[in-house]
Amino acid sequence: MRHSIPISLRASARAPHALALTCAAALCAFGLPACAIAQPAQAATERVLQLSIPSQPLGATIDALARQAGIGIGLDSRLNAGHVAPALQGSMTLGQALARVLEGSGLEALVNANGAWIRRANVSGEDGTLAAVTVTAHRPLDGAAAQAYRAASSSVGALGTKALRDTPFSLNVITRELLENQQAHSLLDAVRSDAAVAQGSNYTNGAGEVLSVRGLLLGYRNNYKLDGQDLIGFLGAPQVPVEHLESIEILRGAGGFLHGFGTPGGIVNLVSKRPPQAQVRSITIEATGRGAALVHGDIGGRLGEDERFGYRVNAVEEQGNTYVKDGGHIKRRSASVALDWRITPDVVWSVDALAQQRRVDAVYYQLVPNGNGRAANYAIAAAPAAVDGSTRLASPFTYSDARSTSFGTSLAWHIAPGWDARLSHRDWKQDMQSNHSFLFANAAGVYSEQQISLPARVRSQQSQLLVTGGFDIGRVRHDIAWGVSASHIRAQESNDFGSQVLGTAALATPGDFVDPGLTTHWIEGGWAFPERQRSLFASDTLHFGEQWDLILGARHNRYISNSYDKSAITPTLAVVFRPAPWLSAYGSYIEALEQGSTAPRTAANAYEVFPPIKSRQYEFGLKAEQVDWSASAAVFRTTQALTYTTSAGRYSQDGEARYQGVELSGKARLARSWTLLASGVFLDAQNTATSLGQYDGRRTPGASKRQFAAYAEYELPGMPLTLTGGWRHVSARALDMANNWSLPGYATFDLGARYVTRTAGARTTLRLNVENLGDKAYWLMAGSNRLVQGAPRTVKLGAQFEF
Repeated sequence: MRHSIPISLRASARAPHALALTCAAALCAFGLPACAIAQPAQAATERVLQLSIPSQPLGATIDALARQAGIGIGLDSRLNAGHVAPALQGSMTLGQALARVLEGSGLEALVNANGAWIRRANVSGEDGTLAAVTVTAHRPLDGAAAQAYRAASSSVGALGTKALRDTPFSLNVITRELLENQQAHSLLDAVRSDAAVAQGSNYTNGAGEVLSVRGLLLGYRNNYKLDGQDLIGFLGAPQVPVEHLESIEILRGAGGFLHGFGTPGGIVNLVSKRPPQAQVRSITIEATGRGAALVHGDIGGRLGEDERFGYRVNAVEEQGNTYVKDGGHIKRRSASVALDWRITPDVVWSVDALAQQRRVDAVYYQLVPNGNGRAANYAIAAAPAAVDGSTRLASPFTYSDARSTSFGTSLAWHIAPGWDARLSHRDWKQDMQSNHSFLFANAAGVYSEQQISLPARVRSQQSQLLVTGGFDIGRVRHDIAWGVSASHIRAQESNDFGSQVLGTAALATPGDFVDPGLTTHWIEGGWAFPERQRSLFASDTLHFGEQWDLILGARHNRYISNSYDKSAITPTLAVVFRPAPWLSAYGSYIEALEQGSTAPRTAANAYEVFPPIKSRQYEFGLKAEQVDWSASAAVFRTTQALTYTTSAGRYSQDGEARYQGVELSGKARLARSWTLLASGVFLDAQNTATSLGQYDGRRTPGASKRQFAAYAEYELPGMPLTLTGGWRHVSARALDMANNWSLPGYATFDLGARYVTRTAGARTTLRLNVENLGDKAYWLMAGSNRLVQGAPRTVKLGAQFEF
C-alpha cells in the first residue's frame, strides 16, 4: 500500500541521534521498525535473489524488487522523477540490487529486516537541516487476494517484462491465487472474470477448448504461448493443466510485433511455475460434480551453496464422473518439473518439462443448427432451444484422448550493466485419438449424431534470442530490444479415418445408439500442414523524462508452407503520456500477420490453403493505479480478413471483418472487507467488402454486442471466512453471415466461500464454489456454425494444506 505523508523535521546533519530519529519517523510511517536503521539485519542484506528486471523507470523497478523480495521499499515521491533504472539480471542480494539500481543517481538505500528506504545520498540541506519529504511505501503487488488480485507487471513479448501501467496495450494477468480461489482447472475456468474473453466451448463435454477475445476467435497455432513460446492445439487450444501455472497473461488485441504470427484477437501466455525463493509445500484435495476427485501436490525451493539450485515439482490426478449424466467420465494426470542453476551471479540456466494425459468420455465437437436435423448438412438455420449442460447428447462410447509433452530450456546472461540476453527453446508435442461426435439439429430439437474417429498429431518447436539494453543520448533514454525467432509447426491427421451416422433422436430425449466400434490407427499420409516461421524484430522505447514514452518497433516475418513462401514487415507505433504518477494515457497502432485459413474437411474445397492475412489495429486508452485499486479503459478498432462458408458449401477468405468498441476493467480493494473485479466490453463487429456486398453491414457471427463480468469477495469481520460471488452476461449473437438467425443472450451467477484455519500446524484453506447457481441452460458459440452446451450447475469442494 502507498502512504503519502509530508514529514517536516529539522535536525543537525552532524547529530547522528537526530538523523536516526528522522529516519525512524519516516520508516514508521509505513510500518518498518525504526531500530533497524542503525543495525541492518543480515537476513535482508544477504538473502540472494534471482532477478530478471528490464531497464525501466525507477518506480517500476522498485515495485518489481519489492515484489520479488517480499518487502516494502520506501521512496521519496520526488526522487522518482527523471530516473531510469538499469536492467537487473542474475543472482544478487537486495542490497546489491539497490546499489546497482541507484548507482550514479545521487540516491542511496537503507535496508532492514522488513524493508528498505531510498533517500538522497546527501540528506542535508545547505543550512544543515532536513527538507520536507513525502514518503511513499511501495507494497509489492503479487496478485494476492488482499491486493484485489492485481499484478504489477506482465511479459509483453519482444518488449520483455513491463509494468502494466507503462504498456500501451490492454493486458490482464490472472494470478495464481485467483486461479486457486476460483478452483480453476482449465483455461475456460480461468477466464470467467474477464469480459473481453468469451468461451466458445465446454471443458467437459466439448472435444476442445475454444476462446475468443474482443469477438475474434483465437487461432490454435500461434495465439497460445507457454512462457512466451509457441504451443499448437488441435480442435481447440493446447490443453495445458492450469495447476502447473503461476499466472495467465492475456493480451487483448493484436500481437504483431510483440509476439509474431497470430490472429489479432489476442495472445494467451501461460506462465509456468518456477523455483521459488521461499520453500513451497502444498497438497490440494478436491471433489467436483457427480463424483470426480482431484489431488494436486506442489513442492519447491532452493538447494546448495548460495542457493544456486532451484526446483519446482507439481503433480495432478483427477478421475471420476463428470456432470454429464449417463456416461460422462474424466481421467487426467499430469506432472511437471522446473529447475534452474545460477552458474554465476550473471548467468542462469533453466530447464522445464511437462507431461499430461487427459481422456473425457461422452464428448462432441460441435452441434450444427440446420433446417432438417440431418447429418452432414452444414447449411445454417435456426438453432434449437438450449439444452442443460448435464444432458448427455453425445453417445457414451465417444471420447477424446490427448497426450502431450513439453520441454523448454533457457540461458539468461547479464552481459554488462544495463544489457541482458536470453536464449530460449521450447518443444511441444500432442497426440490425440478423437472418437467424438458431430451433432446436427433443427429448431424443433430433432438431431442426428455422426461419430468421427480420427488420430491426429501436432508438433511445434521454437527458438528465440532476445537482447535488451539501454543508453542515454542527451536527456532521452533509449531502451533497445532486438532478437530473432525461428519456429517449425506441423499439424497432421492420420490417413486412417472413420465416420458413421449413429441415428436420429430428439435433444429432449437423447438416443441410445449402438456402438459401431469405430477404431482407427495412426497411418502416415493423411492431411498435413507443416509451416516454418522466421522473424527478426527490433524496437526502441524513447523516454522523454518521466511523462512521455515513444515506442517504435518492427518485425520482419517470413512464412513458409507447402503452398507459399511469403514475407512481410509488421510495424508498431505507440505513445504513452503520464499526466500524473498514477495515471497514463496511450495510443498505439499495430499490425499483425497470421497464416491464411485452411478450408475444413466439411467444405466443398476441403483443405484449400489461403494466403497469409495482415490485420491492423488502432487503440487509445487510459490506465490508473492507486493504493487500493486500478482501472483501465480502451477504445479500439481491428480489421481482419473475413472467412466463411458460402451457401454453395465453399469455404472463402473474402472481404473484411471490422471489430470496434470500448473495453472497461477494474480491480479494487474496497474498505477493509470488499474486493471487486469488474469488466465490460461494448463491441460493434461488422462485415464489409464481401463479394457482391451480400454480407456488408451484417454482424459478424459469434460476436456479442455486450459482455460483462464481475467477481466479488466479502471478508466477514473478525472471522477467517470469505464469501464470494460472480456474474457473467453475454448478449445475443448472430448465428449466420446473413444475420437471419441469432442466439439469445444469457447470464450466469456463481457463489462460494473460503475458510482459512490450521490443521496439524499446516495452513489450511477450505473452498466451496457453486458455478451457474441457477442451472441456466445456454449455448456457447465459436464461429458461425459451432454450438456447445454451457456448463450446468457445478459444485466444487476442496481443501488446500500448506506446510
